Amino acid sequence: MALKIAGMALALLTLAGGPALAVQGAPCPAGTDSAVAAGFRRYRADSLAAAAATWRRVRLGCPRSVDARYGLGLVALRGGDLAGADSLLRAAWQDAPGYVEVGLALALVQERAGRLDEARQLARELHRAAPDDAAVTRFWARHFPDGDRPAPPRRPRPDSLVLVSRTRGERFQVRTDTGWTDLYLQGVNLGVALPGRHPSEFPLDSARYAGWLDTLAGMGANTVRVYTILPPPFYRALRARNLAHPDAPMWLIHGVWTELPPRDDFDDRHWKGEFRAEMRRVVDVLHGQAVLPPRAGHASGTYDADVSTWVMAYIIGREWEPFAVKAFDAAGGGGATRYRGRFLEMARGPRMDAWMAEQCDYLLGYEFDGYHALRPVAYTNWPTLDPLRHPTEATGREEAAWRRRAGRPLVGSRREYENDAIGLDAALVHPTSRNPAGWFAS
Repeated sequence: MALKIAGMALALLTLAGGPALAVQGAPCPAGTDSAVAAGFRRYRADSLAAAAATWRRVRLGCPRSVDARYGLGLVALRGGDLAGADSLLRAAWQDAPGYVEVGLALALVQERAGRLDEARQLARELHRAAPDDAAVTRFWARHFPDGDRPAPPRRPRPDSLVLVSRTRGERFQVRTDTGWTDLYLQGVNLGVALPGRHPSEFPLDSARYAGWLDTLAGMGANTVRVYTILPPPFYRALRARNLAHPDAPMWLIHGVWTELPPRDDFDDRHWKGEFRAEMRRVVDVLHGQAVLPPRAGHASGTYDADVSTWVMAYIIGREWEPFAVKAFDAAGGGGATRYRGRFLEMARGPRMDAWMAEQCDYLLGYEFDGYHALRPVAYTNWPTLDPLRHPTEATGREEAAWRRRAGRPLVGSRREYENDAIGLDAALVHPTSRNPAGWFAS
């Protein structure tokens, strides 16, 4: 981004077409224009030290040169010196508030420093000043992907428990005007990556999501599952569609995505804290009570569409690798443990099973405390970690023994999927008496 900004700066090096300026019309010495331009040529060639030296020489003759401070600010930004970049660019922006590239670089500094409120305010100013500038538009869209909408007003917590779905035996049930009714889930996983785009480059138009939902309904689906938070237009499209089709709504099963923890330690404080923060974000999003700032690889924006009426269940986490589960169980001594929470419990089982029950219980507790609602919950699992015994699947130890016997030893080390070495068993977990929503296996 910085390189592109530097390139655009060449068109404004003379500030409104005159000689390079210091401040408020004070002219710089002859030759300043060519020196500034030389600095940007060196910057674009990645000769950052040479560019910085050039701009420092410019400042010797013209101490308050906006261009030189802008260039030095870019160098500081590229080098990770956010404090230095902030000082230089802020001074340049104050002296030349119409210099869009300076404002955009300053906004980038605020974004990278985590000062997102200031970055968003600068995005507003820049968008008003240069609505057709491509770089400004990209920055604006990153912070306001669905427009500069006001934060949704906080709604009071209901007095009575809100329960729109539950499990009963081997079935899901939903509440209707006549009572609880069995619902057979005909569901589709919704991945929203478009051809030629990265998975995190989410579509941002409600019409596209509305079209997808209509297509799914037309093929007979009554449920859609998503693994992670999608952009606000998805939830607005879902709400609009379901309000228009109250007798045939599209139910939502929502995930909470995360990656593997460092060192296979699922109790790592920072990683676990972020996983739980994502749980809270998901719940707030579904109740239309969230404003999510930009995060690399994640959706963001103002989530003001309450779709909680049609959220069938949660399925948290991802398909874990067996080596990570095996290492976590082993680190706890490998013995049996128990879990007793507010809404879920496990009398006896492996450490990882108890950990998964604890995380599901945390999610239920957050929604109950904040929104007085409960719904069924499960954790993501896959055949690689199912609790069944598969005689055709080899463990790492068995494979090593067979290789030695065949004279084909394993060279080096690898973390192979041991598809039958360990499992997770959702049948070990049960809802407590405080949980009328239930529990299920995914």
